[in-house]
Amino acid sequence: MNSSNEDRHFPLKLAFSKLAIIEKIYGVSVVRKYHCMLLARHNLSIGSIIISLVFLCFIYCLQYVILVSGDLTPFHRQEIKDGILESTFLNKGISPELSATQRETYDNPLDVLGVSHFSDGKNINATLWINGSRMKDHSQIGVRELEYGAVVDTDNSQTTGMFDVDFQRRIKSTNDTNNWTNTFIEYSSTGLHNIVSETSNLTNFKDKSAFPLSIDLNSVTSPSKFRVAYYTIATYNDSSKIIDITSWIDVPPAEFSLSSSENPLVLTKGETLDIGAQLVSNTGISPRVLNFNPEHNQSWITIEFNPKRHNLSSFSVGAVPFRISVAQDAEPGKYIIPIQGNVSMESSTLGVPSVNASILGKSFFTIRPNLTVTVVNPPSFEDDFKEFWSSYGQVISLFGAGFLGAFSSHLIDIVRERKKEKKQMRT
Repeated sequence: MNSSNEDRHFPLKLAFSKLAIIEKIYGVSVVRKYHCMLLARHNLSIGSIIISLVFLCFIYCLQYVILVSGDLTPFHRQEIKDGILESTFLNKGISPELSATQRETYDNPLDVLGVSHFSDGKNINATLWINGSRMKDHSQIGVRELEYGAVVDTDNSQTTGMFDVDFQRRIKSTNDTNNWTNTFIEYSSTGLHNIVSETSNLTNFKDKSAFPLSIDLNSVTSPSKFRVAYYTIATYNDSSKIIDITSWIDVPPAEFSLSSSENPLVLTKGETLDIGAQLVSNTGISPRVLNFNPEHNQSWITIEFNPKRHNLSSFSVGAVPFRISVAQDAEPGKYIIPIQGNVSMESSTLGVPSVNASILGKSFFTIRPNLTVTVVNPPSFEDDFKEFWSSYGQVISLFGAGFLGAFSSHLIDIVRERKKEKKQMRT
């Protein structure tokens, strides 16, 4: 230990021994200044080491915090609507759509009206909005079990999990609607499952219209993006089931934009233009368009959706029609017009491990893409001529050059003939 310390301080001792020799030659004042500078450099090197160690500790802790908190980008509250009485009836493995006759026999006390959810990047918190009036008489219509929850697909792959489901949050009650069990389950492609956690004797659900649930993103591998679907199940005394489920919902929510056939979209004052606009998203999904309405028309620009009143079913994939009209007195410039749209999504093979079946899920979203319109002044005569010449000038030049060349050749021939005639007359 002592030898290592002596080795570490050897350069400093050597420097001080040299100082003694310099002191005899140059005097004390010069040596003192050099001595102070040497000590300052030594202290600076120690300080640099300490700062570097603190910085490395900070980087290590930062990486740990990022790992724990997950990679999901937080998003604000999103609301998804579900159709009224759009449930699926299951009995002995058969899953037809619930018919009118079956609706008279069976009723869903957990009919989902909508779902809202948001995330802080660490958890996803959701509320299922239920037609609460149906909860009161569930025992009178022969319901023995109620269940609601969420299924999660973390990798969008059919090779993992069960029915595309990797994890499930299941909140279930038997007979007593004020006594629920909260279970978190992991699924394997082998058909097996693992109950990760379970909490019993949850209360305060009786006669409610809002049913909350939360999922810790660390428990689902902290994905940066995933899919989630929310559901309810009512099981009757004869083991028949009614299921109400949303479509797969992208997390974080998909971002939509309108890509017009005219790009960029430039109109002159007083112009009216019919265009087709494709609804695109950053996730590649193609929802079915129900309608579009400008949130507020500009005083100089009006936008009308589907002016020719086409069948809306034709807009499921293709471009949607808009008519844009610009006033004569519009100010030139770029206008970003927010448009509110209603779209629907369907998932035909959405899996629910609780019933060991794939169900049709449907959801309705409200989206707000923007349409950008640039207004310019009508072109002047000079601009029109420049545009005309840029399009046809080369053709006209070639045609004119050819005509001029042919005419010149003909003119030369005429001159030669006349000279020849004059010569003959002289002779």
